[in-house]
Amino acid sequence: MPTTNSNGAEIYYEVHGQGEPLLLIMGLSHNSLSWFRTLPELAKHYKVIIFDNRGCGKSETPTSPYSIELMAEDARAVLDAAEVDSAHVYGISMGGMIAQRLTLLYPERVKSLVLGCTTAGGPNHVQPSMEVSMQMMARANSQATPEEMAWEAARLIYSSSFIETNRDIIAEDIKKRIEIPTSAQGYMLQLQACLGHHTDEELHQIKCPTLVFHGDADVLVPYPNGQNLANKIPNAELITIPGAGHIYTSEAPDLVHNKLREFLGSQK
Repeated sequence: MPTTNSNGAEIYYEVHGQGEPLLLIMGLSHNSLSWFRTLPELAKHYKVIIFDNRGCGKSETPTSPYSIELMAEDARAVLDAAEVDSAHVYGISMGGMIAQRLTLLYPERVKSLVLGCTTAGGPNHVQPSMEVSMQMMARANSQATPEEMAWEAARLIYSSSFIETNRDIIAEDIKKRIEIPTSAQGYMLQLQACLGHHTDEELHQIKCPTLVFHGDADVLVPYPNGQNLANKIPNAELITIPGAGHIYTSEAPDLVHNKLREFLGSQK
C-alpha cells in the first residue's frame, strides 16, 4: 500500500495510467474512491495520481488541527512520492481549496489548474443557507449509519431534479463513498480547515492556465463563488453546468469529461 509521510501523517496514494501527470484532490470527507467516475476516463491519457486527504480513507487521522495549507503540503508530499516535478492539478470542493493553496505555495509544481464547485473563502465567500450550514454541522453528531447519513446529505450535494430522476446513480455514488466511512473526528477536522480557508486576495497571483467548473444549482457552495474565482484568477475560464448541484461530476459526466480533455489537451 503506497503511502508517504507528511507532517506526521501517513498519506495513502495511487498512480494510474501513463502520460503527463495529473493530480486529483477530493473534497470534504470523501476519499479517493469518489473519483470512480472520473478516473477511468482520465487514466486513458494521463498519469493520474489520486490520494486520500488526512482524516479519511486509508490515510491517517491525526487529532491535531488541520488547515488547508497543511493539506496542500500533503498534496506536495504525494507529488514527491510519485516522483513528479510538476502536474496538472484538479481539485473539487475542499480539494479545490487545497489546489488553490498548493498553486500559491508551489507555482512551479502546477502546470494547469482545474477548480470544481469550490471557493476562495474569506469575507467575500457566498455562504450556503442557514439550513444547509446547520445540516453540515449536525453530521458530526449524527447517530445514523454511514449509508443513512449519505442519503440525508444527498439533498445538499445533488440538485433536486437529479434526485427525483436518478436515484440509481446516487445509490452507486453512496455505495462507493461508504466503502471506507469517514469518522466524525476526521469530518470535523477537515470542515474546520475549510472554514479557515482564504485565498481571495491572492488569486491574482495564480498565473497557470485555469478552468473553473460550477453547477448553478449548487446549494452547498453557491454558484457565485465559482464566478468569483473565474473573475479573479487571470484568464480563467468558467464552465457553468446548468441545473447541476455540488456533485456535478455525477450529474453531467459527459460534459465534464469533454471539457476536461479539451482543456488539458490544450496545455501540452
